[in-house]
Amino acid sequence: MIGYRKFGHNELDQPSFTQPMMYKQVEKMTPVARIYEQELLDNGTTNPEQVARMKKKINDKLEEAYQKSKTYSFKAEDWVTQEWQEVIEQNLDKDSAKLSGVDKSALEEVGSTITTLPAEKNFHRLVRKIFEARKLSIESGKGIDWGTAEALAFATLIKEGYDVRISGQDVERGTFSHRHAHVFYQDTDGRYIPINNTVP
Repeated sequence: MIGYRKFGHNELDQPSFTQPMMYKQVEKMTPVARIYEQELLDNGTTNPEQVARMKKKINDKLEEAYQKSKTYSFKAEDWVTQEWQEVIEQNLDKDSAKLSGVDKSALEEVGSTITTLPAEKNFHRLVRKIFEARKLSIESGKGIDWGTAEALAFATLIKEGYDVRISGQDVERGTFSHRHAHVFYQDTDGRYIPINNTVP
């Protein structure tokens, strides 16, 4: 059994970034809720009027919660755990911190490498736009976003001989679709990993 979210992780997500073949099938599928609804209608368990009332009740409840969320406020202190407070209160020895920056030319060199996708491969059009914007931001030195800065940091560390290991949820794409460390082909199984070109 394969579970899926038809519209991805959240309202900003695009699941075909990472699972293009699966989501071509998902697009053709009738949602389970519609199948179950039809079954209940067909066997006389319910009728269209009852279904309409249930849907309205649920939508009204969601809309009410949404409207309340616009004016809801909370105190940040209520969300702070003792463990996090201890981290914040640590006295860091700033004098022992080492400079870890690299020359602009090094950033431009790896930046060009990690923002170039093979022209002959079929990638999602939005992913191509993301990589084009990254390349432009590196060339101009303006508008470098979080995902680009992160990729530059990883790439320069790898080029210097360090190992980089990321752990957590959806480390390939990034939980909020910012990373795109792996770029998936849209017409066949497989992926391209730009950062692998950092070292020969």
